[in-house]
Amino acid sequence: MSERKEARWNPHAAVLGLIVGIYVVVYARVIIRLIYHYKVVLSYVSVVLISFPVLLLLLILYLISKKPWSKLHSTHYWSTGIIGVILLSFSIYALSYNQSQQHFDYNRWVGYPEQRLIMVDDFLQKHDLIGLTQGEVMDLLGANDNAKWANATDDIAVYDLGARRRADYKREGLFIYFDDRGYVKSYEILPR
Repeated sequence: MSERKEARWNPHAAVLGLIVGIYVVVYARVIIRLIYHYKVVLSYVSVVLISFPVLLLLLILYLISKKPWSKLHSTHYWSTGIIGVILLSFSIYALSYNQSQQHFDYNRWVGYPEQRLIMVDDFLQKHDLIGLTQGEVMDLLGANDNAKWANATDDIAVYDLGARRRADYKREGLFIYFDDRGYVKSYEILPR
């Protein structure tokens, strides 16, 4: 076997490949899945947090390269670094996708109730519900889910938000309270 090929295919390279393979699987199954599950959006803090595992991998790789017993070739370091950058790119894409899904859209709110949870914060930031009539609330949010929540009173409108934000998977609802004249007096998000 040639000396150049022997430098590339050695036990250290095999161990590095195994470690990087396990790292990729764990990163994809844990970090990226958590990003989508908890609808984490693009922010400075989220980018720093998802960068930490990749930077840790690169730091370990750097420390290994400084050891005299390391028989890794420079292509091993570069390929591992590129894999880390690709994982980071997938994570940033997932964060930006969640960011785009977070914006309130009436058609998605009415047509896809399971997506309400990720839109409700944006809706509440953009719309002041206090003082609106029941008709105005229905114009903004569509028909309420009072029947699903066993709420037959006219002074409360409930919109089912689903359960993905809570760790205990209890369903949440946007409760809108009306005064005796039919105007919104308060609202809150509560578990079922």
